[in-house]
Amino acid sequence: MKILTTTALVLISASLLSARPADRGQGRGNGPRDGCTGACAVQAGSTTPLTLSASAQTALRFQIDEERMAGELYQAFGEKLDARPFKNIPRAEARHRQLLENLATRAGLAPAKTTTAGRFETPAIQARYDALLARGQTSLIEALKVGALVEEQDIADLRVLAAATDSPELKSAVTALEQGSRHHLNAFVRNLRSRGIDYVAQILTPAEVKEITAAAPGRPGRGRGNRAG
Repeated sequence: MKILTTTALVLISASLLSARPADRGQGRGNGPRDGCTGACAVQAGSTTPLTLSASAQTALRFQIDEERMAGELYQAFGEKLDARPFKNIPRAEARHRQLLENLATRAGLAPAKTTTAGRFETPAIQARYDALLARGQTSLIEALKVGALVEEQDIADLRVLAAATDSPELKSAVTALEQGSRHHLNAFVRNLRSRGIDYVAQILTPAEVKEITAAAPGRPGRGRGNRAG
């Protein structure tokens, strides 16, 4: 009987330990939950050559700059503001960027010439970064709104990238990245809700943003998406 009891306790303890990483941030909108984690790790390690059209290459370069911009914005905000998404999400953005850079290398694209923090090769990304950084530095609420806007725009631009290619592998990567961005959007919106602010969709349709943020990640149907994160 003692053997059975001990075995049961070991199994229960192992189950709880394995669940902890997934539980952190789920339903709270604050943790590093990122739907890209597994897919990013697998694809970022591949060295198989990849053939992309000129339009896909252009869209990929743009997306790499966008992922770096997001990470640098959140890091800048996190240095001055106390909100967990700005501490956790930059790590996910780094994974996203690493995945895209690996795809670019496999497609024969030259590395970005500009890697200095706050400086971007794409003029549209540079203008976006400058405007959003200034806006987000005015207050925590504005920084959280900027975060949500960035993730909305990221989702929209990832769809442009997917439409520009016939590569199954690139499309698969985009799907994983969009899932991560959906989690990040949820995190920012939930943090705003916890402060009494209802976020208004700015890029995607209001219906889609509502669907993305209606329930906590990993806990659909429990109605927690409208509670404080």
